[in-house]
Amino acid sequence: MNSFFRTIGWGLFCTSSWTWCIGMWLPLLLIDRWGWPGFWAFAIPNVLGCAAMGYVVGSRKRSEQLVEQHRGAMRWFSVFTIGFQLFWITALFAVLDWLQLGSSETFLILAVPGLVLVLAGCIALLPSTAWLVLAGLLFLYMLGAFSAAGTHFIEQIRSTGTREPHELWGLLPLLTIGFLLSPYLDLTFHRARRETPSTHAFAVFGLAFLFVLLFVTTYDHIDPPNTRPLVLVLVLVFWFFQVVFTVGAHLRELLATNQAAPNRWGSTPWLIAVSLLPVPVVWVAWWLGGHHAEDWLLEDTYLRFLAFYGLAVPAWVLAFMGPLRPAKRTRKSMMILAAAIIAALPFAEIGMIHSATWWLLGSVLIICATALLLPRPSTSPRNTS
Repeated sequence: MNSFFRTIGWGLFCTSSWTWCIGMWLPLLLIDRWGWPGFWAFAIPNVLGCAAMGYVVGSRKRSEQLVEQHRGAMRWFSVFTIGFQLFWITALFAVLDWLQLGSSETFLILAVPGLVLVLAGCIALLPSTAWLVLAGLLFLYMLGAFSAAGTHFIEQIRSTGTREPHELWGLLPLLTIGFLLSPYLDLTFHRARRETPSTHAFAVFGLAFLFVLLFVTTYDHIDPPNTRPLVLVLVLVFWFFQVVFTVGAHLRELLATNQAAPNRWGSTPWLIAVSLLPVPVVWVAWWLGGHHAEDWLLEDTYLRFLAFYGLAVPAWVLAFMGPLRPAKRTRKSMMILAAAIIAALPFAEIGMIHSATWWLLGSVLIICATALLLPRPSTSPRNTS
């Protein structure tokens, strides 16, 4: 495979590894609240911020250094991401009425996460070339599904939603720092940065991922009476195999970083076990609440997961990876940062779920101020943990 096709392949690999349950679901929640402005507030920092990562890191050697220095944090990023995908795909089959699963519902919410893990575990063992092929096939499938779905639902999206337009400005800083900084802890992005023959793979990613997000808008408010069964099936297949790809990609990275190296922050079997915990949580919630759990499970609890990417990840990147000289990574500095994250969570809870989004500005301010004001070394820093 020559360098041109490998560059395209790694760009599409990033597209598929980054098409999480965030990209496949959050745009719909934002469209419901703010219409098209909500979608673009999500899409622009997401596409530009993630595409910029490959150019900012700059070289394979720099990526290797970052992984070595932040291996533990990156492994937990993968753990949380695997858990988030499993939570979402299980919750979907548990509470969405428009799937009309009937008596098959119980079986599917038990079987789907298991099948995802089996398939993800299988592809995690594949070589890089096979991953590039899978990414290309997934992108082609998305284009085919996009064509079949058409633009009917896109044309119905309005320029306003259920929330006041000015409240979007309260959400924008959280979205921006989350999408600008999260890729720097993503081991799949670092793999692409090390293995791609050209940094322009990340430009390919940006363009391809924008197409994916536009496809997501085609199933806004889909339901069986108004949607062809073929489109519903295409969307379900898209959800399922994208989750398999993302889970498999992060499982692969956990296995790859399982060597006897310092700062792993836990053995791989233990970390994988932790990543599975959201699945029984959904089972219990479904058993207790059934379809009545939809609002607080698939929306409220889903939004709570985003605090990790909007607060915890940016806090780590700002404090210990830049843009200033990295802070001294000592037990004290890490405890201060953890305390700041805990202090920011109530503001995020209120602003994202219970009240006006302006509360979110408090959480962003706490995180950014704490991370940037941690003591910096006066000379060239050395990793201390």
